[in-house]
Amino acid sequence: MIFLHGGGDNLDNRVDTFGRFVEVATVNSCCNLALVVAEDEAQARESFEEYKNIFTSLPNAPAQIHPVLVSATQPLNRAQLENIQPSGVFVCGGVTPLYHQSLCLDTSWAKYLLDAKIPYGGTSAGAAIVAQKAILGGWLATRNAEPRAMLFKGASEGLDPITVQDGLGLVPFAIDVHASQMGTLTRLIHAVELGFVTEGWAIDENTVLQFEENEISIFGQGHAYRVWRDTQHPVHITVHVSGTKL
Repeated sequence: MIFLHGGGDNLDNRVDTFGRFVEVATVNSCCNLALVVAEDEAQARESFEEYKNIFTSLPNAPAQIHPVLVSATQPLNRAQLENIQPSGVFVCGGVTPLYHQSLCLDTSWAKYLLDAKIPYGGTSAGAAIVAQKAILGGWLATRNAEPRAMLFKGASEGLDPITVQDGLGLVPFAIDVHASQMGTLTRLIHAVELGFVTEGWAIDENTVLQFEENEISIFGQGHAYRVWRDTQHPVHITVHVSGTKL
């Protein structure tokens, strides 16, 4: 099962988002969590502690939380997770291109999750990289050979053109995050209309999309926007809130 969190952390909303992931990752009354962070060492430790505090605050807090600190030069691999034997893997948020470099170079660890039926959770960047075609960032869309702004530069993830690359392939649709808060729904619309991806979901902060066997459920306090195209219409958009099941 896959849990895609749009970012943010509302204390009153944790049980309905992070808590759902922990519930599924709990086996025989015990959750053994691998918490993955991709940053330089000092920042990674700080981020790990922040996310650890989120999970330990939950009523169903994991019994064990293991730090898995990775980088572009030391990417995540299957052996790291096999040594921990987690009942759940959660990937934190940060700079999406860095997370892509650190987690998508060797995807054997993602196959390990599928083979062992270990649930995956990710927030922000940790959600975006899960797609077959992952939207890494960008704030410019090119039409008629001219790049045009379609998003404020502060949400670009340090990239100029819309940038889409192969992701982990755990879900068949693209993901963008901080949708309403950062305006990234616009980026997803352009990515679909320009043909970079055929379908995607833009997820608000404090909102989680749960995916299992092609079934989608939405939980949390915000919106999730589905964007897709077909042969007759370049873009369709539907808006969904908690309680949605597709």
